[in-house]
Amino acid sequence: MKFFFYSILVLQLFAKDGFVFPASKDNTFNSTITQKETSKDVVLVEGNITRENILPEVVIEESSSPLDFNTSQESQENEKKNKQEAYEEEKLKLQEATKQNLITKNVYLDIVNPPYSILYVHQIIPITLKLLVLSQYSTIETKFILDNASVEVLNPKETWTLNQDSSLSNTFYFKINQPNFTIPKVEVMVNTIEGEFQESTDFITGRAIKLERKGGYSQVLAKDLKILDSKITNYDSGHNLVVLQLQSNLGNLFDFYLQSYQQGIESKSGDYKEAVAFYYAIVPKSLGVISFEYFNTEKSQYIELQVDNIPQDERVSTQSDIKPKNNIQFYQVSLIVFLALIFFGLYFYKRKWIFILLGILLLVLLFFLLSVRTSAVLKVNTAIHIQPTFNSTIILITQEPMKVEVLSDVRDYYKVMLEDERIGWVRKNDIQD
Repeated sequence: MKFFFYSILVLQLFAKDGFVFPASKDNTFNSTITQKETSKDVVLVEGNITRENILPEVVIEESSSPLDFNTSQESQENEKKNKQEAYEEEKLKLQEATKQNLITKNVYLDIVNPPYSILYVHQIIPITLKLLVLSQYSTIETKFILDNASVEVLNPKETWTLNQDSSLSNTFYFKINQPNFTIPKVEVMVNTIEGEFQESTDFITGRAIKLERKGGYSQVLAKDLKILDSKITNYDSGHNLVVLQLQSNLGNLFDFYLQSYQQGIESKSGDYKEAVAFYYAIVPKSLGVISFEYFNTEKSQYIELQVDNIPQDERVSTQSDIKPKNNIQFYQVSLIVFLALIFFGLYFYKRKWIFILLGILLLVLLFFLLSVRTSAVLKVNTAIHIQPTFNSTIILITQEPMKVEVLSDVRDYYKVMLEDERIGWVRKNDIQD
């Protein structure tokens, strides 16, 4: 009896553990998985084992309200819109890059001689550009993009030159004005049968040396500077007037200036490539040699030029100018009077009218010679200039009527000699009648 009772208990225990009378194969399999996973998938109903979920548990967050669902949908639409805009932007960039690649394949621009050497403030430097156009073109336009005023373009309108290899070249000249400089960007627009193409150089930045030399430095930097001619005359009892004809090659000749002198540039011609200027200065007679320096940009050193301060006395040239002029005039008048008397005598002897006519012509010539002005009186407040130009330097302004000798005339000016034998130029309408 006891054995039977214990047997029933053992069977009930096995039935609870699922080893006896399984509901199905699926239930057995599910029961095994459930033991490995979690006990939440097992529910005991009246001693039977039931598998409620045979798939892995999936947690789904439910929306708290319909508004949350609409907000999520709107965010997705905005994200899609942003992606579309980014795509369009990348597409435009790609098109621009493609266009640029096409341009560089048609037009090539290069700097032949970049300014690698040491540069100086006020120096003029040439930069040569080479342009290659791979299609037929009609016009070429050159522009300079200036970053600041540290560099000046001296020939922005220079035309391009065709080379033998079908390329084009152009040399532009730049004057450096500041120690920290930026050479401008050069933009070239080429109109071809395929359209308009553009190519450009880059900005070139650098630092230039500012020369601070004192004394006889003329402030000129040039590839070459020479004195073509000089004339030194007496200005007054203590000074000479020096006139120098200077010529520069690739230099700033028009900035020529020496300290301690009354000076100026009377006239100038040419340009940055080759310039000529007439420089004048009033210097003491005690100065034995007139010397000055310029900076040679090729040799990177100062070079001295000088002339002797020995006047070619204007009084000597005046005597050889005025007295011979007066002597020649005397001989001319004497000769004319002598010939006139001869012709009139021949008329009385031969009784031919031709001699009368010749005599009258000689008298007309005599009247013309006697009418030539050799002296004059200047009006009050008359400006006496060094050269016969309105902007020439004034050496004297008369405070009262002044008698002068007239040496010659040029256009609207008389060349006159003052009582102290200084030479100058006055306007003809400044002469008293």
